Amino acid sequence: MPGVAILLAAGRSARMQGGDKRWLAVEGVPMALRTARAVGAAPVSRRLAVVRPEDDDLARHLTELGFACVVNAEPDRGRASSLACAWAALPQAAPVLIALADLPELTGTLVRDLWQRFCALDKRAILIPRHREQWGHPRCLGADHVAALRAQAGERAVPDYLARHPEAVRFWDVDDSAVVRDIDTPADYAALCRRLASNA
Repeated sequence: MPGVAILLAAGRSARMQGGDKRWLAVEGVPMALRTARAVGAAPVSRRLAVVRPEDDDLARHLTELGFACVVNAEPDRGRASSLACAWAALPQAAPVLIALADLPELTGTLVRDLWQRFCALDKRAILIPRHREQWGHPRCLGADHVAALRAQAGERAVPDYLARHPEAVRFWDVDDSAVVRDIDTPADYAALCRRLASNA
């Protein structure tokens, strides 16, 4: 199924105590780029990344990974504003996979399997990976839902939209906690480094 992978990478790392988590090294690779590599494994027809105005270096690296970069001029307005920028960059509504740039334990295999499972569902479905009853990311939405979100661009976040359309939501239960392990704080990052070291 043709579709678009959207990587949200314009966050301010507000809880990282002054650091930019997108550039934190994860096994030698900046976190945002490591996540982008996993997201890039989805067999979609287009890849978009939403970045900040000052992100020239990040945009260059993401472009090298096959992402077209869209600038969110007002990243402090939050995730809904970044998605509004992504919607504006789409010529028309299309199925999407929405990923966050701070999920560095995602693998290309997991993302590819998620998208393929989504493509096998009804076109009006929303597919969300779930680990031990906790909703995770990336999240896949059909074109009808994207059209509705585009129409209200920036006014309502995806979680609010999902709450209004529970009949469309399907879950893929996974054993892999990567879908819920976003990195928000120095403690999260330290725990990530310990996990990776123990698995080495």
